[in-house]
Amino acid sequence: MKELVINDYNLMEQDMEMKVIRVKGLIIDSNNKLILVHNNNTYQFPGGHKNDEETINECITREIKEELGIELLVNEDPFLCIETYDNNYFGTGKKVLNVIYYYRFFTDSKPDLNNTRYDEFELKTDFNIFYINFSNAIEFIKEKVDSKEIDPKIAREMINVFKEYNEIYGGNL
Repeated sequence: MKELVINDYNLMEQDMEMKVIRVKGLIIDSNNKLILVHNNNTYQFPGGHKNDEETINECITREIKEELGIELLVNEDPFLCIETYDNNYFGTGKKVLNVIYYYRFFTDSKPDLNNTRYDEFELKTDFNIFYINFSNAIEFIKEKVDSKEIDPKIAREMINVFKEYNEIYGGNL
């Protein structure tokens, strides 16, 4: 697994007030379409926070089922881990080490909204599911930054994920 550290503020681990562990999935179908979700006024990969008692593999399985209603088996380890040292975690003023593990899945299973289980925050922020062309994903994200439809921090993260994915897999799905 490739690891990428983003530390724009030159923070040390002992400076961090908390550590957040999350998982995200790149879910790609046989037509080269990638699923993104949109909530809280931004696009992002489906996924979420790890519970204390679960492994990251259990977490990604649970999160994909909760957000998309799709049951997936984890057949490979995460391909990437990004650790971000954040001086103001999503405007909270907290110093947080944000660790995100990224998986890739290939499936033609379609989201089943009758099988989802959105949390209170997702319900309040108009959670939606979108398909985009995987080969045009970076351009899509850059367009959404220009039109202010995506959080710049999340856009940076996503572009880094696509670049690392292309480096690891040679651009191949």
